[in-house]
Amino acid sequence: MEPLEFYEYLVRRGFERRKSQEEMIRIVDQVLEEGGVRLIEAPTGTGKTFAYLIPIITRGAKAIISTGTKILQDQLRRDIEFLITHYSMITGDRVTYAVIKGRANYLCLDRLEREKPKDLGDIPQLMEKGWEGDLTLAQVPPETITKINVDEDHCTLHYREVCPFRERCYYWNIVKVKEATADILVVNHALLALKEFEDTKDRVLVIDEAHETDRYLTLATTAGISLYTIRELVGTIERIGGVKVDIDPEGFFRESFGGLFREEDQEVPVESFLPYAQGFRVSIYDPLRSCLRDARERLREDLESFLCSRIAISHKFKFYLERTLILEPETLERVRSAYEDPDEEERVFIDRVKRLEFAERRIFKIGSLLRIWEEDPPDYGYKVSRFWSSRLQTFNYRMEVFPIFPTGVVDPEAFKGVVLTSATVDPEDIAQTTGIRGRFHRLSYNFDYSRVTFIVERTNPKREGWEERLRSAYKKIRSLHDRVLVLLTNKEHLRIIEGGEDVGKQGNGSLTRLIEGFREGRLKVLVGLDSLWTGIDVKGEKGILMAKLPFESPEDPVTYHRIRFLRETGEDPFLYQRRKAFIKFRQGVGRLVRQKGDWGTIVLCDNRIWRYEEFVEFLRELGVRVLYGDPVRSRRTSARPYLRP
Repeated sequence: MEPLEFYEYLVRRGFERRKSQEEMIRIVDQVLEEGGVRLIEAPTGTGKTFAYLIPIITRGAKAIISTGTKILQDQLRRDIEFLITHYSMITGDRVTYAVIKGRANYLCLDRLEREKPKDLGDIPQLMEKGWEGDLTLAQVPPETITKINVDEDHCTLHYREVCPFRERCYYWNIVKVKEATADILVVNHALLALKEFEDTKDRVLVIDEAHETDRYLTLATTAGISLYTIRELVGTIERIGGVKVDIDPEGFFRESFGGLFREEDQEVPVESFLPYAQGFRVSIYDPLRSCLRDARERLREDLESFLCSRIAISHKFKFYLERTLILEPETLERVRSAYEDPDEEERVFIDRVKRLEFAERRIFKIGSLLRIWEEDPPDYGYKVSRFWSSRLQTFNYRMEVFPIFPTGVVDPEAFKGVVLTSATVDPEDIAQTTGIRGRFHRLSYNFDYSRVTFIVERTNPKREGWEERLRSAYKKIRSLHDRVLVLLTNKEHLRIIEGGEDVGKQGNGSLTRLIEGFREGRLKVLVGLDSLWTGIDVKGEKGILMAKLPFESPEDPVTYHRIRFLRETGEDPFLYQRRKAFIKFRQGVGRLVRQKGDWGTIVLCDNRIWRYEEFVEFLRELGVRVLYGDPVRSRRTSARPYLRP
């Protein structure tokens, strides 16, 4: 069946025909046939998900579909289910798919048994209900998750052969099996950066929500070391060989970075870690390596003594010892293996060797980070965060390093073809931040934006009295519309917006639950930051309050280092900042009209918009009515809604 034949079938079943959707189907079909890279700007209402799924399904193509968040992954599941069900009904063909998340999102039964954390939330109940180990669906504290999830330093290739839970493993027995057999893989941008997939040359890659690709790739390629990690490593080394690790990581972090923070919970950019590298090496890294060598030697001696006392050992135990290289080959050659599975004594040694292997891999990663700090490459950025940890009973500091622009993380040549799509694709931004270039397509708008009024308040966030005007604008838009979305750019501004039982603020509970409450009408106001500018889809009449133009804060570590890097390389960083703000602004405006019949009002408390012609031109191109000042005097009533056409 041809893609447009299936599309016509859907139209006959009542789906609205959309010119832009048909055009996108043709473009994606060309990629499946010819390969290459296409960037498709598909405005709200295009139906881009169906537009790329229909050719993939009807052509029987292998595909990886990557989106920004795990929430959006689950939304994609519904669309795929719908399409493959109807396709199977009319053709009899079976199409399979799998929603895949990174390994750290799944429960490790081996670590669960070892750590035995006290607060498991609802995991015991989930394990009795056919759950697939996805920790994002569990109600469990983040610090517990880090102890029981699948960790690449724990779940090594050769340990899996002796892991007592190998046959019941959620990740390797369920997730990876589905991945290997599914026609369509639904992943997120962070997982895409990890490159854990096989046979990508046979698959087309679709990057949805492409305007956020660089942000998620940067997060995925960020590497760091924390006080919590060092404490965990100290405990592991001490358990391996009974040695005492005498270091003071709390003192190093507190003395080095404690003075950088103005608030209790915060992250800050750091110009370079070079000034701290020598102190870290002398007071933490070198002592850890020395103690680990002592622990390894103690374990090696204990192992040799144990093997001398045995006539034979298990095949799996010998296999594991051979691959961990803790003993000389000649020593193991003298040992005979006579049965398959390890006995209880062997399991004790497997546990100790496993801890050694874990510690050595962690030490290696710390050493790699330390070398980056000492080399101080210009295309890397640095940041320190500090958050209170109830487990540590002190602040948990974290030092992180990241590529300023994650170019080269996704290689289009590794795939059969690549499609990047979003309502706000900017080819120049994609090229600068990710290094991906391709043919650009801009599709037509689908909705009547004359039903939208955009009010620019006579106020400037840089001037006195702005907060009061924001409060006034909030009261005004609440009088105009029953539901209001408040889009902020700074978490400090959350305090300006009045609370109440019908007001949900980002940070107060699960964002997913807050959005659901707003959609269902239990919440009348939803207030938030980055996630709400781009990640919320609420249909119907509503109002939007934009506190200010969404320029990224220069104090944000990634933005800080990008500005520094661009300035040092002779480019104007404001052009980058302006482009990013425009992309986010367009996303924010797009929150209002999600389907035909939607209408409402947007109020912006930032008259600097008149300085940037592309912002105003975008609104006029849509057909939005733009008003300046305070033209609204009457309240909205159920009998006569304000400005409704």
